[in-house]
Amino acid sequence: MRMKLFSAATVEEAMEKMRAELGSDAVILSTRNEPGCVEVRAAVERAPNARFATPIFSETRPTFDHTTRDRIRDVMNWHGAPSGFTDIVTNAGLKLMGNTADAGPAMAAGLEGVLSFSPIHSDTRKSILLVGAPGCGKTSTAAKLAAVTRNSPLGLKATSADFDAAGGHARLSAYVGRPDVGLFKSPEALQKHLAARTPSERKLVIDGPAFNPVDSNEIARLRNLLYNVDVEPILVMSAEGHPEDLEDNARAFASVGVRRAILTKLDVVRRRGGAFAAISSSRLSIAQLSLTHSISNGLIPATPLRIARLLLETAPDNGSGSNMSYRGAA
Repeated sequence: MRMKLFSAATVEEAMEKMRAELGSDAVILSTRNEPGCVEVRAAVERAPNARFATPIFSETRPTFDHTTRDRIRDVMNWHGAPSGFTDIVTNAGLKLMGNTADAGPAMAAGLEGVLSFSPIHSDTRKSILLVGAPGCGKTSTAAKLAAVTRNSPLGLKATSADFDAAGGHARLSAYVGRPDVGLFKSPEALQKHLAARTPSERKLVIDGPAFNPVDSNEIARLRNLLYNVDVEPILVMSAEGHPEDLEDNARAFASVGVRRAILTKLDVVRRRGGAFAAISSSRLSIAQLSLTHSISNGLIPATPLRIARLLLETAPDNGSGSNMSYRGAA
């Protein structure tokens, strides 16, 4: 059997090419619409013209392009993604897009199969409580969320739940450029304020206290807080760290009811595969990405193609990742 892919502006033109080369006995295996063209994959059982057919021993056998598969694997390996996550992304992407697809769309399709996406909008039903480990970037993220929704009538209002007097209120005030940022010094004060708010008021984005995910007492404290206040907890997670630590941390927050995550510090790490794998493993949805320290435009909605481009842009295109595993990389 001889197989070949034909591409043309219309399906009729592609089929004309197919008949001219393979003859009237050709069987169409698949058709696919691509931007600006149509692809027709066809096969024929015998040589299209036996008189001029090449000998069987020298006939070119059908081959499949492994360039895209190898590129995706190399990129994921270079970024330190766990092997299981890499396999799922690669296989899902190629199954959906085909072996001849470009690496970017194929990787995006694979990521869409293992990650869920749920960006934060200003019309959120509940106020948001940002939670996370010490140093994850919660305070700047609260300021960024307030900034990106500022022009909306329902824009989020940044406030601080600095229960531990760790200086978060002063930092948040500096980030948003306002000294009158709301401050809650205890869970009871926050609970009372939220209960008194009316549905028409702007929702809050609350910079919560830090919680150590490897300390069971801290996680129990967070669970108790979430039981008593009517908010949506959203994890702020730094892309820094070992992939398995990131996974453990994400699962700890997921265990108390967190369902969405904002990934920060992507601009200060080169290898980012472990962070995305951790979010996938913990069954969290990715909301936003932080790619810069800028407050005014520091957050962007997460999309499969955006993440694929982020991974492809930083990985070397020389096949060096195929034999490497950066398991300790962020």
